[in-house]
Amino acid sequence: MSDNRSRGNASMDSQSNRFENRVKLAPTSDPIKTEPHDGEQSLIACKYPGLKSASKRKRGTDFTGNEKTETKDDKSAISKSRMRPFAPPLRLKSQGKQLVNTSVVDTRLTRYEASWYTTVDTQKLWKRSDLQTLLYTAELIKKAFYAVEAGHGQEVAFSILRRRLHQVEFYDFITEVLVVKSKLLDDQGFPAVFDSTVIPWDLRADALVLFKKWGRRQWDPDLLRGIVTKKGTSSKEKTLNTRSIEKDYPLKVSANYVGAGDLVNGQWWPLQICTIRDGAHGTPEGGIYGQAEKGAYSIIMSGGGYSDIDEGDDIKYCGTSGEEDKPTAFTERMLESFKLKNPVRVLRSAALAGKHSKYRPAKGLRYDGIYDITGYELLDKGTSMYRFALKRCAGQDPIRYQGEEVRPTEEELSQYGKIQARLGSLE
Repeated sequence: MSDNRSRGNASMDSQSNRFENRVKLAPTSDPIKTEPHDGEQSLIACKYPGLKSASKRKRGTDFTGNEKTETKDDKSAISKSRMRPFAPPLRLKSQGKQLVNTSVVDTRLTRYEASWYTTVDTQKLWKRSDLQTLLYTAELIKKAFYAVEAGHGQEVAFSILRRRLHQVEFYDFITEVLVVKSKLLDDQGFPAVFDSTVIPWDLRADALVLFKKWGRRQWDPDLLRGIVTKKGTSSKEKTLNTRSIEKDYPLKVSANYVGAGDLVNGQWWPLQICTIRDGAHGTPEGGIYGQAEKGAYSIIMSGGGYSDIDEGDDIKYCGTSGEEDKPTAFTERMLESFKLKNPVRVLRSAALAGKHSKYRPAKGLRYDGIYDITGYELLDKGTSMYRFALKRCAGQDPIRYQGEEVRPTEEELSQYGKIQARLGSLE
């Protein structure tokens, strides 16, 4: 028993010796003197520095309560006495500077800046099938770009996308919630198309039209939206239709401006009154529209027996018949535009006839861009009949009178045909 105990004591003594051999403490008589670094000094001076609340520390003192020191050469330097053990040094508060020439940075991912787009309540009810239809349109846009990158299949992808854009214009289920959820107004939607240099120009124009319409919350696909149609019988028992713009139609656009404004080359309307609604032209019957002393804003190439010549980019356009040495107000507007060097908007009507009529639309009226008035000639002094020479301004897309890009599209003609059938008369 005693042997076991002695062996146990001996074992403990040997373990103690091995531990002391591993941890060799410096003798107290060591001649080399060491001084604690700043962190150790703080720990020695303050037994529990971490328990001392920052709110209870006095300004101008360190963790130990000693006054902090700062050199005159560098007042922004942090004193060693302020160093916190096991923590990064305290940072001095930088003195804020007042900015000059400031500007707000736009971080939106959407091109359209209308306030409604960012405030739409997306919790409103919507049909899943309707959203899927719009998302498929976004997918077709991606496929068009994929085809371009792959280097094959572009024409097929472009043709499918072209047909889809023509159809989207007449979707009757569009709402602001669906527009936001589809992200077609975001940069990866319609803007990706009309900003591209590899997508055909007519697709870019069609995407831009949809972008502008939806941006204005113009969801109604009806070609005669905002137009009041009245049907009656004349004294000779002939059925007649009369039309006018709704008195308080909220989306009516003024036509009193120079240039293209918000119009896109190739836009089409079934009736002249629709051009008034959308600000392309300003009168329901006259071919010249403008304001006194500001000149003409727009003209319509049409029939009527005038000696007009239409060669596409070059036009010879007649004013109206007046009296000797007294041009009509319409002719005066054209003369004023020539003097002011203001371009005019040119619309072509299906009623355009004559030798050079290949540029006319199949039906209705089409916006074909802006033209400069380069000169004029007096055809008949007795009626003050002037004929003006106009040249299409450079940098515009071609006139959309032929090929896949032709306007009106098949969809537009189909929709207008349905309207005519409902009225029971041909326009």
